[in-house]
Amino acid sequence: MFPDDNVMAAIRISIDTAGSENQEVGVSTDVKLATKVGRSFAFDYDKKEFVFTDGVNEELTQLDAIKQWIRLFISTKVNAYKIYTETFGVDTEDLVGWRLPRTVIVSEIKRRITEGILNKCPCVDAVYDWQFNKGTFSFTVKTNTGEEATISDVY
Repeated sequence: MFPDDNVMAAIRISIDTAGSENQEVGVSTDVKLATKVGRSFAFDYDKKEFVFTDGVNEELTQLDAIKQWIRLFISTKVNAYKIYTETFGVDTEDLVGWRLPRTVIVSEIKRRITEGILNKCPCVDAVYDWQFNKGTFSFTVKTNTGEEATISDVY
Protein backbone atom coordinates (compact mmCIF):
# COMPACT_ATOMS: atom_id res chain seq x y z
CA MET A 1 0.00 0.00 0.00
CA PHE A 2 2.81 2.39 0.87
CA PRO A 3 5.96 2.74 -1.22
CA ASP A 4 8.86 0.67 -0.02
CA ASP A 5 12.39 1.98 0.52
CA ASN A 6 13.44 1.11 -3.05
CA VAL A 7 10.70 3.31 -4.46
CA MET A 8 11.54 6.18 -2.16
CA ALA A 9 15.22 5.90 -3.04
CA ALA A 10 14.36 6.11 -6.74
CA ILE A 11 12.50 9.39 -6.30
CA ARG A 12 14.75 12.40 -6.10
CA ILE A 13 13.22 15.71 -5.25
CA SER A 14 15.24 18.72 -6.25
CA ILE A 15 14.43 22.13 -4.89
CA ASP A 16 16.02 25.25 -6.33
CA THR A 17 16.07 27.83 -3.57
CA ALA A 18 18.52 30.24 -5.16
CA GLY A 19 15.82 32.81 -5.85
CA SER A 20 13.00 33.41 -3.41
CA GLU A 21 10.56 34.16 -6.22
CA ASN A 22 11.38 31.16 -8.42
CA GLN A 23 11.10 28.04 -6.35
CA GLU A 24 11.09 24.94 -8.51
CA VAL A 25 10.12 21.53 -7.22
CA GLY A 26 10.47 18.53 -9.51
CA VAL A 27 10.41 14.78 -9.26
CA SER A 28 12.93 12.88 -11.35
CA THR A 29 11.49 9.79 -13.01
CA ASP A 30 14.58 8.66 -14.88
CA VAL A 31 14.61 5.46 -12.82
CA LYS A 32 11.79 2.91 -12.83
CA LEU A 33 9.99 3.43 -9.56
CA ALA A 34 9.06 -0.16 -8.79
CA THR A 35 10.65 -3.46 -9.56
CA LYS A 36 7.75 -5.71 -8.55
CA VAL A 37 3.99 -5.65 -9.01
CA GLY A 38 3.40 -6.75 -5.43
CA ARG A 39 1.15 -9.48 -4.09
CA SER A 40 -1.53 -10.67 -6.49
CA PHE A 41 -4.16 -13.33 -6.17
CA ALA A 42 -5.26 -15.66 -8.95
CA PHE A 43 -8.45 -14.72 -10.77
CA ASP A 44 -10.36 -17.04 -13.09
CA TYR A 45 -11.62 -14.83 -15.92
CA ASP A 46 -13.91 -17.53 -17.30
CA LYS A 47 -15.75 -18.06 -14.00
CA LYS A 48 -15.28 -14.42 -12.97
CA GLU A 49 -14.10 -15.28 -9.47
CA PHE A 50 -10.94 -15.53 -7.42
CA VAL A 51 -9.27 -18.93 -7.12
CA PHE A 52 -9.22 -20.55 -3.69
CA THR A 53 -7.26 -23.62 -2.62
CA ASP A 54 -8.32 -25.14 0.70
CA GLY A 55 -10.14 -21.91 1.59
CA VAL A 56 -7.12 -19.67 0.95
CA ASN A 57 -6.62 -17.28 -1.97
CA GLU A 58 -4.09 -18.68 -4.41
CA GLU A 59 -1.16 -16.25 -4.62
CA LEU A 60 0.52 -15.78 -8.00
CA THR A 61 4.19 -15.76 -8.85
CA GLN A 62 5.68 -12.50 -10.11
CA LEU A 63 5.46 -13.59 -13.76
CA ASP A 64 1.87 -14.85 -13.44
CA ALA A 65 0.90 -11.60 -11.70
CA ILE A 66 2.27 -9.62 -14.65
CA LYS A 67 0.36 -11.82 -17.11
CA GLN A 68 -2.86 -11.37 -15.12
CA TRP A 69 -2.33 -7.60 -14.93
CA ILE A 70 -1.84 -7.42 -18.70
CA ARG A 71 -5.01 -9.41 -19.33
CA LEU A 72 -6.94 -7.06 -17.03
CA PHE A 73 -5.43 -4.01 -18.75
CA ILE A 74 -6.39 -5.25 -22.22
CA SER A 75 -9.90 -6.30 -21.27
CA THR A 76 -10.74 -3.04 -19.46
CA LYS A 77 -12.30 -0.23 -21.44
CA VAL A 78 -10.87 3.23 -20.71
CA ASN A 79 -13.04 5.28 -18.31
CA ALA A 80 -15.55 2.44 -17.88
CA TYR A 81 -14.92 1.93 -14.17
CA LYS A 82 -14.22 4.62 -11.60
CA ILE A 83 -11.86 2.36 -9.65
CA TYR A 84 -9.23 2.70 -12.41
CA THR A 85 -7.47 5.85 -13.53
CA GLU A 86 -8.61 7.66 -16.67
CA THR A 87 -5.75 6.11 -18.64
CA PHE A 88 -6.04 2.47 -17.50
CA GLY A 89 -7.28 0.13 -20.21
CA VAL A 90 -7.45 -0.06 -23.95
CA ASP A 91 -10.14 1.54 -26.07
CA THR A 92 -10.54 0.20 -29.60
CA GLU A 93 -14.14 1.20 -30.27
CA ASP A 94 -13.06 4.22 -32.30
CA LEU A 95 -11.34 1.86 -34.76
CA VAL A 96 -14.51 -0.12 -35.47
CA GLY A 97 -16.89 1.12 -38.13
CA TRP A 98 -14.36 2.97 -40.23
CA ARG A 99 -13.16 1.62 -43.54
CA LEU A 100 -9.57 1.54 -42.52
CA PRO A 101 -7.14 -0.99 -43.95
CA ARG A 102 -6.56 -3.98 -41.69
CA THR A 103 -2.88 -3.11 -41.38
CA VAL A 104 -3.74 0.33 -39.96
CA ILE A 105 -6.12 -1.16 -37.39
CA VAL A 106 -3.63 -3.86 -36.38
CA SER A 107 -0.77 -1.39 -35.99
CA GLU A 108 -2.93 0.96 -33.92
CA ILE A 109 -4.03 -1.88 -31.61
CA LYS A 110 -0.39 -2.91 -31.21
CA ARG A 111 0.65 0.66 -30.46
CA ARG A 112 -2.05 1.27 -27.86
CA ILE A 113 -1.44 -1.98 -26.01
CA THR A 114 2.36 -1.71 -26.15
CA GLU A 115 2.44 1.89 -24.92
CA GLY A 116 -0.05 1.12 -22.16
CA ILE A 117 1.87 -1.88 -20.89
CA LEU A 118 5.25 -0.17 -21.02
CA ASN A 119 3.95 2.98 -19.31
CA LYS A 120 1.78 1.35 -16.66
CA CYS A 121 3.42 -1.94 -15.67
CA PRO A 122 6.66 -1.24 -13.81
CA CYS A 123 8.16 -4.67 -14.48
CA VAL A 124 7.82 -4.94 -18.26
CA ASP A 125 10.76 -3.80 -20.36
CA ALA A 126 9.67 -4.94 -23.84
CA VAL A 127 6.63 -6.08 -25.82
CA TYR A 128 7.31 -7.90 -29.08
CA ASP A 129 6.55 -10.88 -31.36
CA TRP A 130 2.95 -9.97 -32.16
CA GLN A 131 0.73 -12.57 -33.87
CA PHE A 132 -2.76 -11.76 -35.18
CA ASN A 133 -5.20 -14.48 -36.24
CA LYS A 134 -8.93 -13.98 -36.93
CA GLY A 135 -9.76 -11.57 -34.10
CA THR A 136 -7.33 -12.95 -31.54
CA PHE A 137 -3.75 -11.97 -30.94
CA SER A 138 -0.75 -12.93 -28.88
CA PHE A 139 2.54 -11.30 -27.99
CA THR A 140 5.55 -11.76 -25.76
CA VAL A 141 6.63 -9.54 -22.89
CA LYS A 142 10.08 -9.37 -21.33
CA THR A 143 10.29 -8.46 -17.65
CA ASN A 144 12.98 -6.49 -15.86
CA THR A 145 14.33 -9.79 -14.49
CA GLY A 146 14.85 -11.16 -18.01
CA GLU A 147 11.91 -13.57 -17.88
CA GLU A 148 9.64 -13.81 -20.90
CA ALA A 149 5.94 -14.60 -20.99
CA THR A 150 3.64 -15.12 -23.94
CA ILE A 151 0.24 -13.50 -23.61
CA SER A 152 -2.21 -15.37 -25.82
CA ASP A 153 -5.90 -16.00 -26.39
CA VAL A 154 -6.59 -12.32 -25.91
CA TYR A 155 -9.47 -10.70 -27.76
